Amino acid sequence: MIVLDSLCAEGTQILALQLSQQWLAQEIEISVVCLFPEPNDLLPEYAALGLSPQVYRLGQGLGRYLQLLVQSFWICRKTKPTAVLSFPLGWHACIAWGARLAGAKRVCAHVGNLPPVWTGGAFRKFRWLVQLGRPVTSRLLCCSDYIRAATIRDFCVAAIETTTIYNACDLDRFAAQPRTASHSGTPRIGMVARLEIHKDQPTLLRAAALLRDQGMACEIWLVGEGSHRPQLEALIAELDLGDRVKLLGMRRDIPELLAQLDLFVFAAKPDEGFGIALAEAMAAGVPIVATDVGACREVLENGQLGRLVAPGDPGALAAGIREVLADPLAARRRAERARKRALRDFSVQAMAQAYGRELGLSVA
Repeated sequence: MIVLDSLCAEGTQILALQLSQQWLAQEIEISVVCLFPEPNDLLPEYAALGLSPQVYRLGQGLGRYLQLLVQSFWICRKTKPTAVLSFPLGWHACIAWGARLAGAKRVCAHVGNLPPVWTGGAFRKFRWLVQLGRPVTSRLLCCSDYIRAATIRDFCVAAIETTTIYNACDLDRFAAQPRTASHSGTPRIGMVARLEIHKDQPTLLRAAALLRDQGMACEIWLVGEGSHRPQLEALIAELDLGDRVKLLGMRRDIPELLAQLDLFVFAAKPDEGFGIALAEAMAAGVPIVATDVGACREVLENGQLGRLVAPGDPGALAAGIREVLADPLAARRRAERARKRALRDFSVQAMAQAYGRELGLSVA
């Protein structure tokens, strides 16, 4: 059984979809349950697999934790899963207790972001939930070594309770797409990410304004949807970037879009855990500029596979963009090394095998 926040078209939900595809192909029975009914962007993709995700019915306040435990118990009692994979962290404690009481043999939880120690009381509650789940959680599956180290340190868990399994992307779709980047003289720069506060599209927009003021023309594609779209639209208007920025929304043709870019920018914040979009750009062979936060540093091998710049600094990002576009030969060399790493380390098959082993599934 796989538990998700929702069917929103972002990293972990897409990761869960990839796992479902791999395991169903090996005749492993899958069921999906969501904490919330919306967003449900990926409902057609799950339906195409023959899956009909259920939704928990949770109220408000502290009572919802008990409701989550009880409903998890009855769902598992009915479906009898041998293992449960929870993508919500913290909530997983209630899910794990309910699943174990119903007879599930293994319960693992995905850790995709930095523990939010800066939130004070909210983090202390979060850490308490992680501690509550420790007796019934088989393993915390961290998406990078950076996140694993922070999980051990900040959630106060033992190293043996954790492991690193890199996120993955459909390498065949991205690596096989022929490059058709712009030759018009105006470079296309893109970023693929949810339009949410934990992403940093504003820094890219401000860097684009700086480049314009420095006399450099460029076209910015922002791919993704989310609750911060109005704020980004307001910033685009404030910076007078309406003729340079395209908000393309949620798209299912990401490989084709990446193939048209001259440069991929991943403006991330320090709590970024991995960045599936970053791995996709690597597999597509697109030159990369990313912010120098732990996850990007690890994935891009300390800048050997892409240019790293200071986070939250439009000037540094603008300078990095100019530098990469000014030396296309060096950019292509880094992009080719990045592509080789993606093909070696970020395959869906390898990820599904690693998750399967932790869950005790019979996977090939």
